[in-house]
Amino acid sequence: MAAGSAFYNDPAGHKCEEAVPEFEKAFELSGSWKALRAVAICELQLERDGDAIKHYEDVLKLGGDQIAAGDKAQIDSDLRALKAGVAELTIRTNRPNTKVVAVRQPSQGLPVSNHYTVTLEGTMVGIHPGNYEFTASADGFPDITWKAEIQNGSQTQKQLEFTEAPAVPGGGGGGGGGAKPTVETERPIPVTVWIFGGLTIACAVTSGTFMGLSTAAKSEYDDQNGVAPRTEVEDLRSDLVTKSLVADVFLGATVASAGATLIFFLLRPEVEVEKGKEAHLMVLPSVGTTGGGAVVVGTF
Repeated sequence: MAAGSAFYNDPAGHKCEEAVPEFEKAFELSGSWKALRAVAICELQLERDGDAIKHYEDVLKLGGDQIAAGDKAQIDSDLRALKAGVAELTIRTNRPNTKVVAVRQPSQGLPVSNHYTVTLEGTMVGIHPGNYEFTASADGFPDITWKAEIQNGSQTQKQLEFTEAPAVPGGGGGGGGGAKPTVETERPIPVTVWIFGGLTIACAVTSGTFMGLSTAAKSEYDDQNGVAPRTEVEDLRSDLVTKSLVADVFLGATVASAGATLIFFLLRPEVEVEKGKEAHLMVLPSVGTTGGGAVVVGTF
């Protein structure tokens, strides 16, 4: 009772959903009509009208003369209000242990949701009038949803027919609610391979260009050495050294980049892909006379 009362009197608001099982356990252990009345009060607020009516009537029988006049008057008032508005909803199903969720949207405030279990014999529940959206579920079958306006004091019938899901060609039969994509593995070329591959080409082109320039500079240096003035020869020699050094640097970068490209290619991981989903993305190197770059090519 203390645990149920703590939930019910929570400063943030009545936590009736959590309080009900605590009060039910208290009633099971003690048989006290006070514990059962606490259950009924919570059910009233949760809009479990049918259960609240039954438990209020049981409270009157169990408590009898022990119930104070004021408390009895309040119970009688709650009972009259419940019986005046309660609606009967009878649900039948062709699958055992069907779960039904009933959600009512009041004119103000948050939606009110309640859960019911429907047996093959059918289940009748007393619910609050209003506009509802129902969702019924059974293992292995697609959910059934429907909307209904439940009137005061009305009696509504609902027959649930769960049917096998249509078979999917090549999918191994029905019941799954749709085709499951085939999962395969492949080793796609990662973006890093394309990046380092493009870098390798760019470095190779640059290295080759400066090798050509270095050869031309060497030829000019040899022709002018011993003929042209000393300062001009020194400039030609400095130009030759610079171009040779640049060619060597880019040659080394080409070798390193090519090695990295090979490593990334050989160590690329396997990934799972769903057959039928043919989206691909490729980054291709692009080299021109004035520079290098990359082109992104995609299919979706």
